[in-house]
Amino acid sequence: MLNLLMKANQVVNARQEPTGSTMRRLASHNRRRTQRGAAAVEGALILLTLLSMIMFIMDMGRMLLFQQFYLERARDAARNASVNSWTDDAVKNYVCYGSTTATAGTTAGLLGCRTSNVTVTTMGTAGVDQRIQVKVSGVQIFAWIPFMAGSYTAAPVMATMPMQSQGN
Repeated sequence: MLNLLMKANQVVNARQEPTGSTMRRLASHNRRRTQRGAAAVEGALILLTLLSMIMFIMDMGRMLLFQQFYLERARDAARNASVNSWTDDAVKNYVCYGSTTATAGTTAGLLGCRTSNVTVTTMGTAGVDQRIQVKVSGVQIFAWIPFMAGSYTAAPVMATMPMQSQGN
């Protein structure tokens, strides 16, 4: 009987004091809670980095696209000027506005390009090796890249074409 009372007392005492497994469960619960907070912070940092990289790639692609637009328009203007004997002003208007004449009140043309950004040069000897060169430079491009946003000057583009005879 005494033996039975001692065992009952041990059971009651065991319930009042946490055992090793109970302590491990409490520690594990606290650890999981802090790990969830750390995972949220890590996820936010990775998401910020990933979005910044995506915006950088998109913005650089947009800037290269603008550069390509300017180059294609300069090539087209040089080709048309060499075949049709356009004046310098007609070439500048074509590069900026897509027409040999500027409409009244027009300031900026293709993606912010102005006639002051276009230079037309005739090189070589007339009738022998005459070429026309169209250069677009100083065009401002705005960047939305995080930490680098602002206005930047696009790299100059140049197109050169040989002058074509019109049968004269």
